[in-house]
Amino acid sequence: MPANNLNSLTDKNLDHLEELLHREVTHPNLAEQIPSGAHLFHGSFKDPGLTEANLKLFSKVLLGMTLGFVEEAPLLMIYEDQLGRHKVVDLSSESQKYRIRSLVETFQEQSQREVTLNLDILQAA
Repeated sequence: MPANNLNSLTDKNLDHLEELLHREVTHPNLAEQIPSGAHLFHGSFKDPGLTEANLKLFSKVLLGMTLGFVEEAPLLMIYEDQLGRHKVVDLSSESQKYRIRSLVETFQEQSQREVTLNLDILQAA
């Protein structure tokens, strides 16, 4: 992602976070649904580009958690629907975590087999 697009995504996310914090101070209704330490992503029917970019970011964070370089935490999206209501959506289902762990394990096994095969070829030469 180009730097200015990343800056734009960051700016949009910070704007949404500011709005969320302001709303929660004046009319709390989502805070009790958000566990401490959760990774928050913003989504809105009004800005599908932001929603898509944050879903890609979510995928990277989930992969990072699976590989162990991002701390394990709930992954939640604060989504604004057409009526202007905000909902907390849990993005990190156990089935998603299982699928990504399986993908990583399969990659590791295939990589190990490929390296072993290459070593065998080198030894035979």
